[in-house]
Amino acid sequence: MPSGLVVESWNCEVGGQEPWPDNVQLFQPYETEQILLPDMANCLAVQAFLKMCQLKFTVAYRVNAEDMSPSGRVPFIKCGACLVSDLEPIASFVANKGISLTSHLDPSQKSDMRAYMSLVNNVLGNAENYLIWCDNETYSKITKPRYGSVHPFPLNHILTYTKRKTVIKRLTALGWYEKNLDKVYEEIDRACNALSERLEKADYFFGDKPTELDALVYGHIFTIITTPLPTNRLASIVTGYQNLRDHCVRIEKMLFNDDKKQN
Repeated sequence: MPSGLVVESWNCEVGGQEPWPDNVQLFQPYETEQILLPDMANCLAVQAFLKMCQLKFTVAYRVNAEDMSPSGRVPFIKCGACLVSDLEPIASFVANKGISLTSHLDPSQKSDMRAYMSLVNNVLGNAENYLIWCDNETYSKITKPRYGSVHPFPLNHILTYTKRKTVIKRLTALGWYEKNLDKVYEEIDRACNALSERLEKADYFFGDKPTELDALVYGHIFTIITTPLPTNRLASIVTGYQNLRDHCVRIEKMLFNDDKKQN
């Protein structure tokens, strides 16, 4: 259920036109003990996007971040009285303030960019959820202990069971639950190949500046490469595309080096 902090959408439309405040918070689950691969990818993508826009924010870790979110998904930002979740709505919210990463693109390029973002969300996002929630080995060794780790017994088991049921229902409706592992990995490889062909030898996917697509791809590629799983098949597929790896390293150095120095 959405938190009581949720306000009417028209308030957020008005708030979206106000200057960006200094106290914006990005809410997400705890990284070390709780967060799972798909959520980490999305949280990192939004962090990268906000940094690309040079917007100030602080990360706020909450056990119940999903329940606080207006969409039930993480991450979400609290900007004044507004709660906005997911990368594309956040990008639209930021654009209402006159801040955009796509102002250098023509309408055709913007349409192409949205198509590639859809590819990432519909293939990599669904594949990550399949591996985390539907593959029995990954579920028992990684998902179950991590997702329930921040909750007491028996709530840890109840919430994990409920979440798995919800994800399976969604993946079934999308035609993903019926796939086997080989098919899922095949879909991932095709998506990475399409992204690699689009990027070619360029620094960014569209022009000489990063867009929200670069932030989204970075979030997924970095998380896939750095997340330990029972097998390394997922990471090995992604690391087979050198230009995607180089793109990931480029974004990491550009946006997150100062964070590491401070830590």
